[in-house]
Amino acid sequence: MSLFDRVRNPKPSVPAKSSIALAGGPLRFASAVAGGSAALVSMLIIALPALLAWVASPESTAGWPRALSVGSSIWLLANGAQLSSGSVTISLTPLLLTAIPLVVATIAARRILMQLDDGRPRRFTGGGGIRRDVADAGLPFISSYAAVGVVVALGTAGDPLHASVWDSILGTAVVGAVSMLVALAREFRGQVGSVAPDLTGALEARLPIHLRRAIGPGMWGAFAIFGAGLALALVMIVLHLGRIGTLYGTLGADPVGMIVLSLAQLTALPNVAIWAASWMAGPGFGFGAGTAVTWSHSSPGLLPLLPGLGALPNPGPLHAGMWLSVLVPVAAGALVGWRALRVVARLSSWQVKANVAVAACVVAALVLTLASALAGGSLGAARLSGVGAPSLAFGAAVLGELLLGAGVVVGVSHLRAAYAQRL
Repeated sequence: MSLFDRVRNPKPSVPAKSSIALAGGPLRFASAVAGGSAALVSMLIIALPALLAWVASPESTAGWPRALSVGSSIWLLANGAQLSSGSVTISLTPLLLTAIPLVVATIAARRILMQLDDGRPRRFTGGGGIRRDVADAGLPFISSYAAVGVVVALGTAGDPLHASVWDSILGTAVVGAVSMLVALAREFRGQVGSVAPDLTGALEARLPIHLRRAIGPGMWGAFAIFGAGLALALVMIVLHLGRIGTLYGTLGADPVGMIVLSLAQLTALPNVAIWAASWMAGPGFGFGAGTAVTWSHSSPGLLPLLPGLGALPNPGPLHAGMWLSVLVPVAAGALVGWRALRVVARLSSWQVKANVAVAACVVAALVLTLASALAGGSLGAARLSGVGAPSLAFGAAVLGELLLGAGVVVGVSHLRAAYAQRL
């Protein structure tokens, strides 16, 4: 067994060329079963609260199939499909809810990848030299996962809350593919490039080295800004617990219904964190057409009766010093600049350091822009058709603030180095 194999499997239970290693038809069958099972398990996890709410509401006139249909439709929403009910459209996907199918599918995919033969794998002559066994595992897994999405979409097509078949195919296929990629990265660790070495080599030859170095620092910056938004959201919730409790009392739901409602709101907490980050950066966010919450003013408009919305600022002007929150993404830019300096040689020119820092800021801004686009969407018809932060404006603002912070750190580092050389 090679050194790589021992790194990949510290305690290998399947030796190279083992008779119990999966390949060919058995591998494709096991992958298809794993993909379908992952979809069903995650759907049951998401649908279970809807069933519990139905059981706890004896006055409900709908039967358990309707409750299961609603839960299954919410599973499709978690997979990125858009839901419809008459003229109402729901496309806002709670990001924490999406984590359930992603985690379940990733675990299932990795269990399949752990059973691949560790000997010399056969490869396709084209397609970047990808391993045949990886392709045999990935394609059936993704296809069977998406097939469950098609069945659920067709089964709920006649119900009030439903998703289109094409949306379901696209959303579940993307979730299945992302889960397989994450499982590959986890299973092969630092040697994931060996899965398709020709493709990896071509990418490395075309991507500038400063861009490859910038990915890590850029992700640090994106996570720092997201974490700051999450902290701000939690602070606002704590400060307005009394108002949130009053809204819960107004609903007058049973305890199980309250728990289900609380869990549903919790799944949108990452979305709220992105919106709070956009507020700190300057563009703010809105909860429907004609609404905005910015540094200077809060005009949330007429809101649906969701207790969590009690954490929003009161309508009207905000304190004049709220613009100082922009220092948070600027500080995140300083972190990006510091991390960028750590991935280059100490004696590198300031141009090299600046290139890596700028590229890292671009990476962070792109990640946050994509996250903002995924965190927003529609929560209904008319005014609630647009909820969230303006993604492009948020990305542009945060890019400028990151560049400012990173520029200060790189500039100070260059001046210190120049001063040390003169001594």
